[in-house]
Amino acid sequence: MFGAINSSGAIIDGIKQGEANDILLPNQIERVQKVAVDIGGSLAKVVYLTSGPRSQGGRLHFTAFETDNVEKCVAFIRSLLETNPGIDEPADDLASESSGESSNEPIIMATGGGAHRFRDLLSRELGAEIRVEDEMESLTTGLNFLIREVADEVFTYSEDRPMQFVDPTADMFPYMLVNIGSGVSILKVTGEGSYERISGTSLGGGTLWGLLNLLTGVQSFDSMLEMTKSGDNTKVDMMVGDIYGTNYSKIGLKATNIASSMGGVYRKTLDKHFDDTDIARSLLYMVSNNIGQIAYLNAQLHGIRRIYFGGYFIRGHPLTMHTLSYAINFWSKGQMSALFLRHEGFLGATGAFFKTDKATSSEPLSPTPATAPSFMPESAIESSALKGRRMSLKTRRAKAYSFTENFSIAAAIADNAVGALGMLDCEPSRLMPLPQLVNTSEHPYQPDTVDLMTEPRQQVYWISAMENNTKGLLSLAKSGALPGCSDADSIQQLTSFVALYLQHLQRLREQPLAYGAMSVRALLGLREQCLHEVGLEDIFAGVKQRETDAALAALPDLLQATDKLEINERTRTLTHNVLAGNMFDWGSTDLRDALAKGALNLERARSRISWSPEFDNSAAFVTKLTGPETRYRRAVIFVDNSGADVCLGVLPFARLLLQQGTSVVLAANTRPALNDVTARELLQIVQRVGELDQTIQAAVDQGKLMVYGTGSSGPCLDLRKLDAQLVSQAQDADLVVIVGMGRAIHSNYRAQFLCDSLKLAVFKNQMAADAAGAQIYDALCKYESAESAKF
Repeated sequence: MFGAINSSGAIIDGIKQGEANDILLPNQIERVQKVAVDIGGSLAKVVYLTSGPRSQGGRLHFTAFETDNVEKCVAFIRSLLETNPGIDEPADDLASESSGESSNEPIIMATGGGAHRFRDLLSRELGAEIRVEDEMESLTTGLNFLIREVADEVFTYSEDRPMQFVDPTADMFPYMLVNIGSGVSILKVTGEGSYERISGTSLGGGTLWGLLNLLTGVQSFDSMLEMTKSGDNTKVDMMVGDIYGTNYSKIGLKATNIASSMGGVYRKTLDKHFDDTDIARSLLYMVSNNIGQIAYLNAQLHGIRRIYFGGYFIRGHPLTMHTLSYAINFWSKGQMSALFLRHEGFLGATGAFFKTDKATSSEPLSPTPATAPSFMPESAIESSALKGRRMSLKTRRAKAYSFTENFSIAAAIADNAVGALGMLDCEPSRLMPLPQLVNTSEHPYQPDTVDLMTEPRQQVYWISAMENNTKGLLSLAKSGALPGCSDADSIQQLTSFVALYLQHLQRLREQPLAYGAMSVRALLGLREQCLHEVGLEDIFAGVKQRETDAALAALPDLLQATDKLEINERTRTLTHNVLAGNMFDWGSTDLRDALAKGALNLERARSRISWSPEFDNSAAFVTKLTGPETRYRRAVIFVDNSGADVCLGVLPFARLLLQQGTSVVLAANTRPALNDVTARELLQIVQRVGELDQTIQAAVDQGKLMVYGTGSSGPCLDLRKLDAQLVSQAQDADLVVIVGMGRAIHSNYRAQFLCDSLKLAVFKNQMAADAAGAQIYDALCKYESAESAKF
C-alpha cells in the first residue's frame, strides 16, 4: 500500500514486508543516541533516537520485527551501535538526560515479556547494559506521551467514516487501555503514573495467529490479515438469519449478526462452502468481537467512557478496527466509540524510552519565565538581549522538549495499514498554548480554516497547486531568481526535494488520511519538512536579504511621511501598510513572477488591494486605538514575511503602538519557511532599524520591544503550540495581532481570544478567497474586541 518514495539519489533501507523503513537521503549523517525495545510474544518493537543536522534536538524512529526472528532485531540494534558511535558518548541532550547518567557502556531500555526472556542474549550480543522497565508502566507512559505530543494520534474508525481524528488532551483521564498483543491486558488509567490492570484475556493476537496457522498453514501475520480482505465469514459462521431466517428485531439482532463463530460449518443443511480466506475473516471477527465485548463490560464496571485500543495486533488494519468499533458501538448502544492510535504498537517501547526522562515527561510543564528577548537557535535555548544593539547570551534554562511528527520520511506499520508513521522530531523547547486563546469544549479551537477531507474540490485543487508551486521553485532557481540557490549542488538538492515532495503528494491523492487530517497547513508544513530533509534549510535566504536591504533603505522616508499625519489618518495608513507589505509573499504563485522581476513596490501593492466592508473593519480598530481611554498594555504580533512586509508594514505599526505606551512582542518563525522572517533575522532587522529610529531604539533599550521565536517552522500557525518563552512573555498581553495569509486565513481565521485581536492579511489565492466568499486581493482586516467575541 505504501511504496517507497524515491527522490533523486535516495535509497530505501531494508524494505521488508510489514516493517517501518527509513528513506536514507544523500549525505544524511545521524548519530544514534538511545535505543528502547519492547519484546512481546509475537513482535519486537524498537524506538531509537538519532541526532544530526536534520533535527535540532534529535529524532525518534520506529521499526519492528517478529519475535521468532529476534536475532534480526538484535542484529539491527547492533548495527545502530556499531555504525553510530555516538550512543556511548552521551551529549548534553535528550539522550543523556533520559539516561540520567554518563557511561561508556551503552544502555538499552527494554520492556515486555521478552525483555526478561532475552535479557542475557541482548546483553551478550550487544555488549550493553539492558535496563528492564515495567511493561504496564511503559504502556501507559507511552500512551500519555503520544496523546499529548503527536498531532492526529487518536482517531475513531468505521467503514463509512474512516479515521475521524479526535483531540482527547483537554480531558485525558480516566481512560481504559486495551492492549492487544499475543494476549490482552486491560488497564485503568486515572492519572500520570496512576494505573491498575483490571482485566485481560488469553484470547488475543496470538490466538488468531495460532489458529490460522493450524487451519490454513499461513506463516506471516501480514499474510493472515491480507487473507481477511477477500474472505466471507458468512460461509463459515452461523448467522442469526441462518437460525431465524430473518432479523430478530425484538432483541435488536439483524439477520447479518453472527450467532456462532464458525458454527455454520457443521450444519450440513446450510450447505456452506468455504476456503482459507473465509476462515481467516471468521477468526478475525471472533477474536475482535470478543475483545470488544470484554472491553465494554470492563468500561461499564469501572464507569469509564474512553477506551483506547493499542498493541501491534491492530496494525492499522481496517477490518480489525471496524470490528472493534462495531462491538463497542453495539454494546454501548452508540454511547461510546473505540479509540485507536497511529503508533498503536509502539506504546511500550516509547514508554520505556521516556520513563526515566524527567525533562520529557508527559506531565505538562510550565513556561520558564524569561526577562529578555529570546528565540530558539539551532542547538541551545538562549535568551538574547538587544540592549546596545548587541545580542548577549544568557544562562541556559532547564531543558524541556516537544515533538513534531515529520512525514518527509514515512512508512506504514503494515502493508494494509490505513495510515503511515513519520519520524518524531524533538524540538528543544516546550510548546504551549497562547494564554489568550479560547479553546474550550463549548468553543474548541481548530487552527485550520478548511477541512480538505470534507471539501473534495478544495482537496484536489490544493494538491495540484502544491505540485505546480513546487515545480515553479525549481524553475526559479534555474533562472537565477533565488540568490545563493542557483549553483549546481543547490539545483541537485532542489531536484531531490521536488521528487520527494511530489511523491508524497501522489500518496495523498490516493490516501488523503495517510499523514493525519489533511489541511493546507499540513501540506505547507510537509513541503518545508521535505526541503529541510534534503539539506535546503533556507532557499529564500538571499531573496530575504535583498528585499530587507531595499525595504530598510525606504523606511526613513516612510516614517517621516506618516509622522506628519494626524493620529487617525496615521493609524489607518500604518494599518493598511501592513496589508500592502503582506503582498510581498513568495509563497503566492500569482505574485511570485512580479516579485522575481522586482516589479512590485509598496504603492503598487497597495493599489492592488480591494477593501470590502465584509472583511475590513479597520475603521473600528482605528477608533478603538485612537480613543482617549485606549492604551494597550502589551501587544503580541505574529509576523509573516521578510522584506517590505516586516520592515515597511509591521515595524512602523509596532512603532505606533510603542508611541502610545504599549510594549510589543514580535513573534516570528523559529526556523525558515518560504520568505517568512525568522526570529534570528528579525532580531537583526530590529537592531538595524534602531540605528535609523530613536523610538525603536528606546523601546529596545527599555525592554519594551522584544523578539521571540514561535517554535514553528511553517507558513501557518497552531496557537496551541508556541515556544514556552514566548508564552511567558504573552501572559499579560491584551492585544493579539496575526499577520499573513498562512497565519490568519489558511489558519486561525476563526480563532477567538480572551482579549482584543486583529487579523491582517490579503486573499492572495482564488480558492482561499472563494472559500471565504471574498474576491482575490480583498483585504482581511478583522478586528474583534474581547467584549464582542462570540464565546
